[in-house]
Amino acid sequence: MKAFRRHAKEPRAARLEEVNVPEPGENEVLLRVSNCGICGSDLHAWLDHPGYEFVLEKVTFGHELSGIVEKVGPSVADWKIGDHAVMIALQTHHDDEDPYCRQGLPQLSARRRVQGLHLDGGMAEFVAVDTEFLIPVPEGLDMRLAALTEPLSVAEHCIGNRSSIGQGDKVLVTGPGIIGAFCAISARHRGAEVVIAGTERDEKARLSALRSIGFPTLTVGPDLPPLHERVKDHFGEEADAHVEASGASPVLADAWQNLKMNGVVTVVALYGAKVDFDVTQFVRRQIDVRVTYASSMPDYLGALDLLQQDAVDLDALVSLYPLAEAEQGFLHGEAQEVLKPMLVCN
Repeated sequence: MKAFRRHAKEPRAARLEEVNVPEPGENEVLLRVSNCGICGSDLHAWLDHPGYEFVLEKVTFGHELSGIVEKVGPSVADWKIGDHAVMIALQTHHDDEDPYCRQGLPQLSARRRVQGLHLDGGMAEFVAVDTEFLIPVPEGLDMRLAALTEPLSVAEHCIGNRSSIGQGDKVLVTGPGIIGAFCAISARHRGAEVVIAGTERDEKARLSALRSIGFPTLTVGPDLPPLHERVKDHFGEEADAHVEASGASPVLADAWQNLKMNGVVTVVALYGAKVDFDVTQFVRRQIDVRVTYASSMPDYLGALDLLQQDAVDLDALVSLYPLAEAEQGFLHGEAQEVLKPMLVCN
């Protein structure tokens, strides 16, 4: 089979290779991969960025996938050939002795792994997946949409569990990548009024796409008014909540200026540099700073529910590439020429 694999711990050291079709283990199924998204984590690993030293030297990328069961392992009873599934990307085998499993936060366990970084993933024609980490795709759901379940689940965890966003809240989202976009969609679904901010570089592929699905946008830059003034002009007052998805340290440092007293900033981004901010400003305005990481099973189910309700416009947000053109998808993602690159694997 064909697979897009990393072959060295060097920048852009990945290529399409011919490898053996995996044999499903005792509790695994073999999925014929339909679609697989290219995630920001894939880009960081592909570019060999600091913080991704844990990624295997040789591995098939891909953790945002949908697929059809092709073969089942000897002990698998709940899945049959032809079933449609999505995979939980960040995987922790359940253990009642693990406090994070007991709390419903398996993504925080030290035993966690990401399929596609710690073991072979879904940028291939086939992938073997443990059934503990499979979720059925609702009947009739487009498998391209289903492949968005994982990143949308991250947004669902951010907005549903780690924010205080609800009906009528005024919400600022900074960072118009796919996670920021999905956080905006999740917040809007809960009845919030959302504005999304990005830079001039984001205009062509990102901000324009988000306006096309109904979000007002703000563009910031060195020659433009500061973000907090733009936010106040837009809402007529400061925001109730700020979701920081850009990964730009100054944006988080200045978040207190965008928020009302007793507001909340929820950080879903990862940062390439330390954030230096004036804590006193947050204290005097009683601004909560919260963080959010990954997702778990209930968030995946919430994401699938949103997808069934047509909350995500596939054509506006996703650019499709054949598996054979995976490298082109990575290059376009790195250059921010597209909002969300996705591979068509079969």
